[in-house]
Amino acid sequence: MRLQSHNKFSNTPDAPIEHSAELGLATEPLDRIASRLRKSSLIWGQAEPNSLRFSNTTEWLKSLVADSSWMRHSIQQVVAQWEATIHCAMAVEAISGCWVLPAGKSMGTNGVSRGFAVAITKDILGALGSLRALCQSANVDFELTRDLLRDEPAIECPDIPRLCTLVSLIHPVQLCVATVPPTVEALLRAIETTDGTIREHSERTSILASRLANACSLSSTEQETARLAGLLHDVGKMRIPREILQKPGALTAQERVLVNMHPEMGQQLVSGLYGLESTEPAVLWHHERWDGAGYPDRISGQNIPVVARIMSVVDSFDAMRRNRPYRKSMSIEASLQEVRDGAGHQFDPKIANTFIRLITSEPSLAA
Repeated sequence: MRLQSHNKFSNTPDAPIEHSAELGLATEPLDRIASRLRKSSLIWGQAEPNSLRFSNTTEWLKSLVADSSWMRHSIQQVVAQWEATIHCAMAVEAISGCWVLPAGKSMGTNGVSRGFAVAITKDILGALGSLRALCQSANVDFELTRDLLRDEPAIECPDIPRLCTLVSLIHPVQLCVATVPPTVEALLRAIETTDGTIREHSERTSILASRLANACSLSSTEQETARLAGLLHDVGKMRIPREILQKPGALTAQERVLVNMHPEMGQQLVSGLYGLESTEPAVLWHHERWDGAGYPDRISGQNIPVVARIMSVVDSFDAMRRNRPYRKSMSIEASLQEVRDGAGHQFDPKIANTFIRLITSEPSLAA
């Protein structure tokens, strides 16, 4: 599967904007501006005390910035420079081709220092080696990133003043996309009281699901659904007694029937919760199998929604990598072999093979 970008820059206005007063806020409310900017290939962030927090943008682009120690250090220097000034600073080219745009003014009462956005321009594709160094620092593929930036995500340098004007109008808090929505956090805390390992497993599975959805070229909406489904897929287990979940030996037939009901219980829990509707198919069908031998509904092949097929792979893989009451953890190699053997039987073969390539190229994801 070819990794593709779904970001477009056609949503930026055609006419240049010289001053924020000329924007015409009566016809272009701030929330609409914020929405349009979030759809562009900008990496949103906030500088907090001793840390930087980034929004949930397209995964590969976020990795290029958020996972790069070089870029994070550059951003911290820019933010420190902004904090030393009274007025909101202008855009700063932190490294060649990467501009940091300020958003709003300093926040003091809630501990947030400043919102910002990082814009990647075509200049980074130049001969200065910035892109290669940035990719190495972020541990992402240089040639793939270069090809993607040549296509559509990178913007032109003359667009920076216009983007900076728009971004400066948005309150820093509006830039921040919560890592875990409040409803999801409440469910995770509830399930933690049943078995603390389930939350850790869910958080790891969420990361794997999001990365695999990206590697499968799914849309940004589907990637977000995969991320949330990873957090919620085992939420139904909160209705199963702890002594069954933590039983060291084999389950009885009745206990197995009860455990196998957790997808349906989970679907009932997330059903009707605002903003989580898209996760229901993956929560309900993440234990279905490609060959139709799964549960609860024994559906097969492409009748299983794609996010549920992704969840099947990452859920099984993370389970293999951890100690369970009834068995020891498996090595990365042995776990990948299980995925390989299950391709076409338990797992969608294309998704399984994409996952194997993903983990092979980024073994840190399997830690």
